Amino acid sequence: MKKVLFSGGGTGGHIYPALAIRELLLERFPDLETAYSGQSEGMEARIAGRIQGLPFLPVRSQGMPRDFSARWLTFPFRNAAGFWDAMARMREFRPDLVVTTGGYVAFPVLACARLLGVPFVIHEQNAAMGVVNRIFAGSARRVLLTYAEAVPVLSERVVLTGNPVRRAFLQRTSGTSRFVKKDGEFWLLAVGGSGGARSLNDACIGLTKRWLQEHPRVHLVHIAGERDYERVKAEALALPNYELLPYLHEMKEAFDVADLLISRAGATILSEIAVCGKPAVLVPFPFATDNHQEKNARALEKLGAAKLILDKDLKSSALAAEIETLISSDVRCRMAAAMLASRPPDVEKRILAEIEPLLAI
Repeated sequence: MKKVLFSGGGTGGHIYPALAIRELLLERFPDLETAYSGQSEGMEARIAGRIQGLPFLPVRSQGMPRDFSARWLTFPFRNAAGFWDAMARMREFRPDLVVTTGGYVAFPVLACARLLGVPFVIHEQNAAMGVVNRIFAGSARRVLLTYAEAVPVLSERVVLTGNPVRRAFLQRTSGTSRFVKKDGEFWLLAVGGSGGARSLNDACIGLTKRWLQEHPRVHLVHIAGERDYERVKAEALALPNYELLPYLHEMKEAFDVADLLISRAGATILSEIAVCGKPAVLVPFPFATDNHQEKNARALEKLGAAKLILDKDLKSSALAAEIETLISSDVRCRMAAAMLASRPPDVEKRILAEIEPLLAI
């Protein structure tokens, strides 16, 4: 029986592609044994750790501090401890293959895989390759890319595949949804990413103060993120057409009822928006590496799939004005078609084709 160890964390943008690849491999190899390695206090523990049949193997890690602080004192020691954590987990689980999707938690896992001679695959979601992926890309059996711009040259080992989405996003939702949409209602879904986005949250708070009250047929589902949820809850008005959530594991249910998405422009959520064919207003995170979120958003705007509001320009009035231009179904239908066409239809097949030979050895 083959074994695959997955790792990636910090944000849902790293975690969900790993889980999507796991679903692909389990469909192809039903007897495959899998495990997930990440920080016990990280988001990966709360997301991957809740999946039945997926053991969670904790390792310590810490990202490199971006400024001068006391965290520089703990940075080398925590990652050294994480290396020995990963070594113990690897020797215990004995994987035939390691698949990582970025985030600093993948560093100790990849370091041990390289030292022990365990083959590994890296998936990079963004147009600018992350630090950990850059360090280990030269040793990987495969480097799978969402954007060709992430590397100077493609090769047989470095392959453009696209970004996978979880099986739930590729299937029609069945059963009872928590969201009930009435005829004539226009539903908005605002998502600031797995950690939340303060500027987007502030804009949504502003919408509750007047605009949503003036538009009772518009229903806003606002996923504020766990870090900012209590603040938003205290400041936003409680309205019958406003639903506030800290997080939502069954995100596809919200996508299904949404007429328009309001979102950051990370690669993973853009893939989910695209596969569902939803028009979007994108507010790129301004401090993303190499400003890749704005590049993502501008590419989709050029295709006619999305509208762009820069973070510095995001106010509730500007967001409301943009929403009002998109209530027309004709406009949204054209955007939805362009969004659906922005993602290759065979992403999952491409990824499986690259990993399958590594498990057939």
